[in-house]
Amino acid sequence: MQQEEENLPYEEEIYKDSSTFLKGTQSLNPHNDYCQHFVDTGHRPQNFIRDVGLADRFEEYPKLRELIRLKDELIAKSNTPPMYLQADIEAFDIRELTPKFDVILLEPPLEEYYRETGITANEKCWTWDDIMKLEIDEIAAPRSFIFLWCGSGEGLDLGRVEHCLMGIKGTVKRSTDGDFIHANVDIDLIITEEPEIGNIEKPVEIFHIIEHFCLGRRRLHLFGRDSTIRPGWLTVGPTLTNSNYNAETYASYFSAPNSYLTGCTEEIERLRPKSPPPKSKSDRGGGAPRGGGRGGTSAGRGRERNRSNFRGERGGFRGGRGGAHRGGFPPR
Repeated sequence: MQQEEENLPYEEEIYKDSSTFLKGTQSLNPHNDYCQHFVDTGHRPQNFIRDVGLADRFEEYPKLRELIRLKDELIAKSNTPPMYLQADIEAFDIRELTPKFDVILLEPPLEEYYRETGITANEKCWTWDDIMKLEIDEIAAPRSFIFLWCGSGEGLDLGRVEHCLMGIKGTVKRSTDGDFIHANVDIDLIITEEPEIGNIEKPVEIFHIIEHFCLGRRRLHLFGRDSTIRPGWLTVGPTLTNSNYNAETYASYFSAPNSYLTGCTEEIERLRPKSPPPKSKSDRGGGAPRGGGRGGTSAGRGRERNRSNFRGERGGFRGGRGGAHRGGFPPR
């Protein structure tokens, strides 16, 4: 019997799919090691990141899943009808757009996007100098956010590694401005497949991230297209095929006190992530010096870690690293 087993030919195990690598399954290999799988199949490890879609992202987190459902219902009820304006943004005076906005999303037609997709631009490509000339501060509310799609390489000195930067006007703190922002509802990473050749569309998920984060209802999308018109937003762009924007009608949606906010329910307030309470002096090791000794609490270090990571000001906005990142993986 032993002799027969020794004579059996050795069969090398060939991995044809990711089933032996999924977390929680029985495998002789590390559950998170896709390196050999890439060698055997040519499939990149990034292609097996789980639960990246909006529908199944929080399947293992029922509390967050319920929070997202409730927020989406509230947003849908409080959204204004979609409005849109066909306009050449370079020639158009954006100060004519009223009232001032809580959220402004810029999606400028950078030459980089058209070069990557291999298509000819049907509109003028904007440079960073052109974008900086826009008087965004004039149409932004005293406390507001701006999101800017900035590409991946050409704007590296302005945007570092982020695809979409977020800037803040005014002072907004998550610990005190719960009527205006709900932080930590979504992650700040968008994972999506690389777009098809000729497709310059950005992930629609950026709208969900913005709407979940900021409770302001006055939302403006500059350089929008017919495909990006959506309830709750005023879309302005040169490639739009029609217009229905009326300044008086749009302003009437926010005429009542605090009607520019979506509001909040008791259940949403209970479920949403909140900032931890500030530490008292008694929690800092009995009044030990900042930075503390061994075994003490380093208050200075903790505050440094939590400090907002913003850079210099431009046009009233502080460019930060808090925007959404888009991670696309080319198919193999």
